[in-house]
Amino acid sequence: MHDSLRATEADSRLAEVTILVVSYNSGGVLEACLRSVPPAARLVVVDNASSDGSAALATRLAPWAQVIRAPENLGFGRAANLGFAGATTRYGLLLNADTRCTPGMVEALLDAAERYPEAGLLAPRIATPDGGLQFGHLPILERHRRRGTPMPPEGDCCAPYVGGAAMFFPLSAFRAIGGFDPDIFLYYEDDDICMRMRRSGRTLVHVHAARLEHGSGQSSAPSAKVTRGKEWHMGWSRQHMLRKYRGPAVAALQGGLLLAELATRLALCRGDPRRGKWVARLEGTLAALRGRSATAAGIR
Repeated sequence: MHDSLRATEADSRLAEVTILVVSYNSGGVLEACLRSVPPAARLVVVDNASSDGSAALATRLAPWAQVIRAPENLGFGRAANLGFAGATTRYGLLLNADTRCTPGMVEALLDAAERYPEAGLLAPRIATPDGGLQFGHLPILERHRRRGTPMPPEGDCCAPYVGGAAMFFPLSAFRAIGGFDPDIFLYYEDDDICMRMRRSGRTLVHVHAARLEHGSGQSSAPSAKVTRGKEWHMGWSRQHMLRKYRGPAVAALQGGLLLAELATRLALCRGDPRRGKWVARLEGTLAALRGRSATAAGIR
């Protein structure tokens, strides 16, 4: 009787969480992710027009889930905004498709949200396949402040950046800052939302008792097209962040320096296998400097 009551209470708490997974050709990892999600939570999958049947796979594996089939690849942040737009729960948990929740992880995040009501964003302890811990990352515009390698925390702690692979929000805080920046297609949308959440007066909390397994970069099946797209958007999004937070003059200066560096590499390293990545990043940087949107070139 008591066990049944506790189970009912646990399910009631989990029902206050919308878990959102963004997929893009994620068929190789999606099953493990969806099977790890506690069924009492509301589950939403936004599929970015995958060509590998990811949307159909999500429907088959989790028939209780809401599967949103985007008509085109929206990118990560915009897909997350779409998925959370109709959420009526108190909390939202955004997961990469190459992650796996461990038992009790979502409950631990809920406990932490109650302990730290000032927190606008919380993230679990993220374990990598080699047994390491993803911690100590700084937002892109603050990395010059680093002095040495930070020690992994032994308990909960505040941090300038959390998540990336998994972000847990009170949805009221998420909506108060406008969600993810819709101008960013891919890369640094997590840095941006962490910076805006902090500027809104909210704290970011690393939750030690909540453990997540992360495949690190396996959300989409690898291909030359995917690699080129990632490098292009890394260049574009870096310039967007510089312009947004440092102003157009600094962005132009930093962008010019990066273009010169990439052009020099291309001139001196003609046989280097990384040339394709350098070209794509140079093109993305140049597009941003010219004022083109992240999707104008059709790099998806």
